[in-house]
Amino acid sequence: MPSPPGSGPDTLGAALDEMAAATDRLLASVDGLDDAVLWGPSLLPGWTRANLLTHVARNADGLVNLAGWARTGKGTPMYAGGRAGRDADIEAGAGRHIGDVRLDLSESAERLLGAFADFPADGLTRQVTFSSGANATGAELPMLRTREVEIHHVDLAAGYTPAHWSGPFVRRTLDQLAPLFRDDRDCPVARLVASDAPGSWEVAADGPALSGPADALLAWLTGRSTGDGLQLDSGGPVPVAPRWG
Repeated sequence: MPSPPGSGPDTLGAALDEMAAATDRLLASVDGLDDAVLWGPSLLPGWTRANLLTHVARNADGLVNLAGWARTGKGTPMYAGGRAGRDADIEAGAGRHIGDVRLDLSESAERLLGAFADFPADGLTRQVTFSSGANATGAELPMLRTREVEIHHVDLAAGYTPAHWSGPFVRRTLDQLAPLFRDDRDCPVARLVASDAPGSWEVAADGPALSGPADALLAWLTGRSTGDGLQLDSGGPVPVAPRWG
């Protein structure tokens, strides 16, 4: 029986390559930090860069657990201690030095890559459950990890911005998130319209359209921008997007 579109081994390999490349870019940014910068604020309120990078590392380990679930069919929680345990781990990692944080990031990323070695075909389509309650298939996990790394790389406030996101990543992420906003968020605009290439995304049943470069639309939708470079077709200031995470 053939795999569903987007879930075959070739697609998994490409997704793993993209995930590894995103991690390499993040590690390159971390290489430019020292302890003083590491312990300074990230763009996420209440989190230092050390908190943020520890979160990214623990996310990798959580996805290792979910990859194991997809591989074997044995239900495994993303975080052994639940979200409270994850939060405690993030706080515990906040006081580490830059070398320790960088090593943790690198080693956790390697563990995640290793979790997909010789991945079985049935694992690609097996559904697993995140700590948030959201579901995904084994084949989707690397793409979701790439999203985590790319967006939090911006949050690091170390020179990486939404303008660095690739076009395919931006459009895929808008495709992923638009239904969530349409179905579960009270979004103040109805449609996002890309001005730099064909593409639009419905994010609410009613309201004005918001237009601009696709990367700026994604930055706004994920709360990483107040709307710089975007324009409402109804005029007036760009509203604040609903909370995503």
